[in-house]
Amino acid sequence: MKIMPSQSLAGGIEIHDQTLSSTSQDRRRSKRLMATVCASDSVHESTDLLFEETDKMPRHLGGDTHSDPDTQVGDSSEDDTASVKIRLEKLDFLLSSTHKDESVEDMRVNEDSTSIQHAPLLNAIIISKNTQHLLPQYGLLGSYDDEARRSMSKLLLNTNVPFSMFICGVQGSGKSHTTSCVLENALVPSPHLGKLPNPLSALVFSYAPFSGDGIGFTISEAAFLASPNPGSPVGAHVKHVRVLVAPSNFARISKLYLKLPNISVTPFKIRSRDLDIDVMLTLMNVSASDETPLYMAQVMQILREMSTAGGAFDYRAFKKQLKKKRFNPTQSNMLQMRLDLLESFLDITDNCPEPHFGPGEITIIDMSCPFVDANTACILFGIGLKLYLQTEGTGKMIVLDEAHKYMLDAPGAKALNEMLLSTIRLQRHYGARVVISTQEPTLLTDLIALCSITVIHRFSSPTWLSAIRRHIPTAADDRDTLMPRIERLTTGKAIVYSPNAVLGYDESGSLVMGTSKMINVNIRKRLTKDGGQSVLAV
Repeated sequence: MKIMPSQSLAGGIEIHDQTLSSTSQDRRRSKRLMATVCASDSVHESTDLLFEETDKMPRHLGGDTHSDPDTQVGDSSEDDTASVKIRLEKLDFLLSSTHKDESVEDMRVNEDSTSIQHAPLLNAIIISKNTQHLLPQYGLLGSYDDEARRSMSKLLLNTNVPFSMFICGVQGSGKSHTTSCVLENALVPSPHLGKLPNPLSALVFSYAPFSGDGIGFTISEAAFLASPNPGSPVGAHVKHVRVLVAPSNFARISKLYLKLPNISVTPFKIRSRDLDIDVMLTLMNVSASDETPLYMAQVMQILREMSTAGGAFDYRAFKKQLKKKRFNPTQSNMLQMRLDLLESFLDITDNCPEPHFGPGEITIIDMSCPFVDANTACILFGIGLKLYLQTEGTGKMIVLDEAHKYMLDAPGAKALNEMLLSTIRLQRHYGARVVISTQEPTLLTDLIALCSITVIHRFSSPTWLSAIRRHIPTAADDRDTLMPRIERLTTGKAIVYSPNAVLGYDESGSLVMGTSKMINVNIRKRLTKDGGQSVLAV
């Protein structure tokens, strides 16, 4: 085959094949190229051969475009090849831990370090194995029967990382006690609890039926963290507890809370700039069902028009638009009732101070009030949660105390449930820990699936067990024995499931994870005052 070079109009070299078409030449070169790559023993050798073949190719197939017209077409450019090889070698910097220079042992150490650092629960032996730098803060949750060591081991809660915890059980089984222990670990610095250089802040939601002068009503258990345990010589407690209550029940409920030290009670007020279209739709009980009253359809039309216009929600403008509508007396009365409820919580002048969530402090939003139903309470909880997540600074803990009392089948509860699901999914970005305590796990089954820790106290309902087992994988031999285990639990004891927990080391030195393990845990004693003790006759 004879090849004749000729000068192109652009000053380069064109190749004219007098015996074979360019398509045949390309096919031959491709075959030689594939054979060279397949026969190479290393990536670098194949790369060198690839560049050699590429330099011999015509310009339109990727050959040397910088060749001098007077030189032969097959001459390779050693400088270009070397520069490309250097560029490819620089890509190694971005390769993961599977780099050829890293040993298998180094890879395992790195993986173990990551597992320990992000584990929500850990065996105390992990800290004694020179891994203190991976756990800057932690607190004692209880002890459990460590089958590998044939002894009781301390179980620690890693308060440095975001986590989500679901706690369930019947009344008197120890739910509130466990919740308070978790709050102590996150907010109370004490050597008797563990290590806590940076305390978190906490937001607690509380609601219960309230009638008359509050006879039979009990305040939130979280409020007792402001008081030290009389039987403990330590005297530890949280810095301060701030309680936000319904303005219509401020006088009565504040008397109950102010019996405890280190507590302040103020009315819960919403700044008008914190309102948005979604909140208004829920507060006004606007739905898309066919049973929506005509006057509420007009309210929805106003909100839709304001949403279409964009910008921040303006409550004054909303009221002006309402006045332009014509309602009959019955409609006006129903609408005014809803507006009165909204405005009882609204700070129209925006004179209320900015919400403050300090480290080591608890903020309780208690919406227990004769004039506030569970649906409205959930709406207000959602507003409070939104404000809390928008604050900067310290780590956050969100606690739903006795969630079965307000997380019902209502629009407000569904909206709050969606907010909690979103918060758990984005908990690493918010720096949030979510703790849900309830007597009715069937109401919050979608939250169980996302929780990193499940704490099961005593109950005897097969329906509850079915709801939990749908989201917790159990070994085949545990399916028939799990219900009897739960029924035999005494107060203060629980079965804990946490797949990412680190429960120690096996004989080979590898980490023992909590996957598919249901461990029996004895929850520790409290440092602060226990306000949930049963009243006994003797």
